[in-house]
Amino acid sequence: MALLNQQHSKQLPASVLQPQALPVVQKNHIMHIGIGGFHRAHQAYTWQQLIQSNPEANAAWRITGVCLLPSDKPFVEAFRKQDQLYCLRSCAADGKAETMLINSLQDLLFGPEDAEAILAKIADPATRIISFTITEGGYNVDFEQKKFLLDTAAIAEDLNDTAAPKTVFGFLAKGLQRRKEAGLNGLTLMSCDNIQENGEVLHFALDAYLDAFDPELKAWVAAHVHFPNSMVDRITPVTKLADKDAFEASYGLRDEALIVCEDYFQWVLEDKGLDHIPYLPPFGVEVVSDVRPYESMKLGILNAGHSLVGLIGNALGIYTIHEAVQDPMIARIFTHYAKQEAIPVLQEIKGVSFTTYFEKVKSRFSNAMINDSTARIISGSSDKIPKFLLPITLKQFKQENPQWKATALVIAFWWFYLHQEYAKNELSDILDNRKTALKGIFQQKTNSIDLFMAMEDIFGELGSQKDFYSCYAQYATQLATGDVRAVLSQFLEEVEYA
Repeated sequence: MALLNQQHSKQLPASVLQPQALPVVQKNHIMHIGIGGFHRAHQAYTWQQLIQSNPEANAAWRITGVCLLPSDKPFVEAFRKQDQLYCLRSCAADGKAETMLINSLQDLLFGPEDAEAILAKIADPATRIISFTITEGGYNVDFEQKKFLLDTAAIAEDLNDTAAPKTVFGFLAKGLQRRKEAGLNGLTLMSCDNIQENGEVLHFALDAYLDAFDPELKAWVAAHVHFPNSMVDRITPVTKLADKDAFEASYGLRDEALIVCEDYFQWVLEDKGLDHIPYLPPFGVEVVSDVRPYESMKLGILNAGHSLVGLIGNALGIYTIHEAVQDPMIARIFTHYAKQEAIPVLQEIKGVSFTTYFEKVKSRFSNAMINDSTARIISGSSDKIPKFLLPITLKQFKQENPQWKATALVIAFWWFYLHQEYAKNELSDILDNRKTALKGIFQQKTNSIDLFMAMEDIFGELGSQKDFYSCYAQYATQLATGDVRAVLSQFLEEVEYA
């Protein structure tokens, strides 16, 4: 088996879009922490477009990737063998696909072994951007209590240990401290995670860490470091073994870092701290003064819609998103939710049609080439639903004629999913940060419907809305004792013929 790398990439046929050769550059400008699939489908793709627009002028905008977790070591070793090259296969809903070779990652550092190199890179005058895809958990924030978790073992160790850092914030603090002591300018810290106001979350978390580490450094960061918010979007499932096998069969090369994603791309970036980087709109980036309305649009339509389609589809025995969204009943419910519940409470965005955005989202969900699973979408629902679905409903309750039945239905289907999983093996298979608490609820077999909605850390004030609770409880009871499609039919009769 020949491995995709610098030497063997020349064997790729002309049907694979290949980058122009790049000049040798000693110093590059970007460091990215978290070289997962989404980064390689999204930000690394964007910088590739910039670089290829003028390789001589823009070669320095390649990326130094950073992986911090010990569990990342197999990926680091495999990716280094490929000289940080990989192919990106973007797939359209009509079955057309385009494959391109990506070379925007210049090198790769591994936290447990390359700590000094990471710190030196943060402190390097050439570094202008440090970006992040570290998932919500990587920010070490209790979002309900709006609190940075200083007592987390790894954080406490970084604060009390003079040895090499282990956490994102340990590395940032020591690297920025070097930068400050050298009298250098600041830089831009750019969160690209799927979190509302992600730049502000990053700033909050770093400030909290610096309060304990070095308050004077916190003041320097406030004056010299920028934290733009961003909204990022590109559906990127975990690459399957079958995808890698198909790539190898087609091209005679093994790509262990292959990415398969949809052809849709969106990156909305706040115009803050961007003066020292190239102009990005020609490469698909929307630069705006306020990202929040775009975040609300995506979270309320796309992300909430994913949960709706995934949970109802799973209950019907449909295990892929593209099949679920094409089920006529699910499609009607999704349309009702988007047009009657979500869109009416979204903040207007100049030049954006929310209805057109919804239709595009529905088309994207139907992309069979992505083959995204309902299981992936359902996983972590106790983190997702409070952020994606419930804000829409809480806004609806402030309206004169609130519309919320689709949300009640989705929560009933979430309860039903957990009810079935508990009956199967006591939730052993589910992936959820609140698994222990959820298991405790379903151990109380007679009143789990009530106890579930009483989880204030998930549902907040929603459980005290009597009409909403009664509607949810009715749907959940019917799901437990009757036919799933009968519940969907009842819902559609209620909302379409009211």
